Amino acid sequence: MKYRVFITKKEILTAILCIVGMLLLGKGLHAAYQYHNALDLNTMQERELKEGAYVTGNIDTYIGQYMYGSNKFSGMSQGYLNLVGKSYDFYTISVGKESYICIMANSKSLTSQLEAFEDGHGEAIYFEGKIIEPPVDINLAWHESIDGFPMESLITSFVIVEKDFGKIKDRIYIGILLLVVAAIRFFGAGGIKNVVLEESEDEKPVIQKSGYRYDGKQQNAKQRYDGDYELQAEQMRLNTLERRLHELKRSALLCIPLLPAGCYILYRFSLLFGILLIVISIKGFWRYFINSANTAAKFLVRKCNLKSLSAQIEECEENIEMLKEKG
Repeated sequence: MKYRVFITKKEILTAILCIVGMLLLGKGLHAAYQYHNALDLNTMQERELKEGAYVTGNIDTYIGQYMYGSNKFSGMSQGYLNLVGKSYDFYTISVGKESYICIMANSKSLTSQLEAFEDGHGEAIYFEGKIIEPPVDINLAWHESIDGFPMESLITSFVIVEKDFGKIKDRIYIGILLLVVAAIRFFGAGGIKNVVLEESEDEKPVIQKSGYRYDGKQQNAKQRYDGDYELQAEQMRLNTLERRLHELKRSALLCIPLLPAGCYILYRFSLLFGILLIVISIKGFWRYFINSANTAAKFLVRKCNLKSLSAQIEECEENIEMLKEKG
């Protein structure tokens, strides 16, 4: 006996939601663990620095200098623009007792607070970041221009990039949401049920064929049989159409949480995946709307010369009533 499994587009979408949900949940839980074990910015030592480690603490001073031709004090040593258009400003802060490291500030709130410092000193600013390798070479010439700055104490193998750890919970919640939606879609459809069993020739039962000859009474019985068969077929067709419409309605309901999730992912995480979720949500709403019995949907169906599920259901119900009257 052979087995064939047919995977539909809906099942592929469910698998994608499940995989992405697991990735977001896994990354969120891993980030939460790292955040729980983050290094203290004010007490950590140079030997503790390693790529990928999280850092939290207060910044109350940084290295800076007066800009040439003005009395403005600035601690920004250089800027950086990554491939997705996000810009960073480099500031140099102290690490441990006698070491210095650059931080990459991205948010306007952090840069404005840093620039508000007078001569590199001001009120403590809470900072959250992640240790990475420098995306560009550190501007050593800027540091060398500062009188008395110990260049041997500047760490150039790592920098600390600003991170918003508030996204950690967002990843966990969105991951759980996508997994729940995937589970509802999977179990709501009865799991993977598109399995065809093929019997080999030896396993097929032997059916003896016989011929039939009809007289007048047999012909009338055949007509009644045909009428009953047509009625039964129309009833089965009606059940199938109603089930398909119900599945579209359920899919549209499942798209309700996907739409805000897609908008949030678009804004905070990934442009591509956010757009994908939004398109999937809108498509789910549209498919149910255009196949529903809504007046506007019926008007669009007539104008576009389409055949919606609701129109087919009405046609099927009329056929059933006609067959019942004939019977």
